[in-house]
Amino acid sequence: MLFFGTVSAQMQPRKAFLGIQGKAVGGGIAIDTVMPNSTMAKLRLKKGDIIRSVNGKETPNLELYGAAVNLIRTDDKVTVRFLRGNKSGTASAKAIMKPFETSEIADVIYDWVQFKNGYLRTITRKPKGRQNVPCILLIPGYGCGSIENYSKSYNGKLIDEWLRNGFAVVTIEKSGMGDSFGCAPCAEVDIQTDIESFDAGYKYMEKLPFVDQSNLFIWGHSMGGTIAPEIAKLHNPKGVMVFACVFRPWSEFLLEMHRVQKPLLENLTYEQTEDFVRTIQKIYYEFFVLKKTPEQLAQVPEYKALAASELNYKKDSNDMWGRHWKFWQQLDSLNLAKSWQQVKCPVLILHGGADYEQCSLVEPMLIQKTVNEKHPGFATWVTIPDLDHFMMKSKDWTEAAKNFKEQQYAKGNFNYKIVEETVKWLNTRI
Repeated sequence: MLFFGTVSAQMQPRKAFLGIQGKAVGGGIAIDTVMPNSTMAKLRLKKGDIIRSVNGKETPNLELYGAAVNLIRTDDKVTVRFLRGNKSGTASAKAIMKPFETSEIADVIYDWVQFKNGYLRTITRKPKGRQNVPCILLIPGYGCGSIENYSKSYNGKLIDEWLRNGFAVVTIEKSGMGDSFGCAPCAEVDIQTDIESFDAGYKYMEKLPFVDQSNLFIWGHSMGGTIAPEIAKLHNPKGVMVFACVFRPWSEFLLEMHRVQKPLLENLTYEQTEDFVRTIQKIYYEFFVLKKTPEQLAQVPEYKALAASELNYKKDSNDMWGRHWKFWQQLDSLNLAKSWQQVKCPVLILHGGADYEQCSLVEPMLIQKTVNEKHPGFATWVTIPDLDHFMMKSKDWTEAAKNFKEQQYAKGNFNYKIVEETVKWLNTRI
């Protein structure tokens, strides 16, 4: 089901379906898979071809390839320069539209929300043929991925189970992602822009004609669990669910995360890890507390190497861990204790025992205590021992790291206990 109902202005065409999977090699993107009925299939590109440029923009790596194709929309002319064996070639064609999502269990509704000087794409899924249904606004992690990809991820598995249990789910793009247009790129905006976009998503959810306005909920995963109270305090949801999120200032939490992840993922000894933590702590203080820029830190001889390796500093780039560096400074400045105490509804806090990303029991404990201090009995904390950060079934941190590397959630390893706990809690609220 497709529905464009809330905005009558002339909208931009849908984004194009380029349709390849590949990896960077010397000077281009080597194609591993060409998807049927895609733009690249129309261009007659093949597995093994190396894409050198798209519409005159060089594509020596995946980042620049993404930048070259990201703005291409349906029926735009696409010209690709490629290498096949030892021969160069060029191909041109009109871009093919990305297919709309369909579902056997849901009505899938595409719409727009006006945001700043542009529009954000929304995709809402509701139980097929149902009316007056409770609804959940889904707030994901910090990355600049599109909601168009949810059907193939853990988010899609979670959404499908909520649908089967009678809940509609609203998703909204971050600034500039997916079909959205007229908005600043996600990688260049700050955390306040993310908060404003999900606030717009909540307001959109409130106006949907098939939604039970007395039963609106917010779900926040990872960084989404940090944004969730910022949205909830502005509205009157029936409940808030958060999973794998933090409570303490980001600069404080990062040190604990490093102590867990450096030995686990990089095989550092614990003595080497502690040496690293004590050095990076000084950099974090200057970045997060004194608000110095990555460029300023890179000018300090003691910090130069770590600014590049740990802060992702590159000259003339604002990128830091996939977002603008200001995003992280603003995150560190959020007073989450104050925000959580302004939330006036029940809260479910989920923690995964195998979550090496959000690796601390302190975070869910402090959220629970902070909420209950202001509103006794409102917060419930549930730990699922074999749940990891990406909603996979993993027995411990080591197995979780292996499962993430092998993308096990896409191979049937989704942990349905997260569904059981959320649905059980949601049903007690309705």
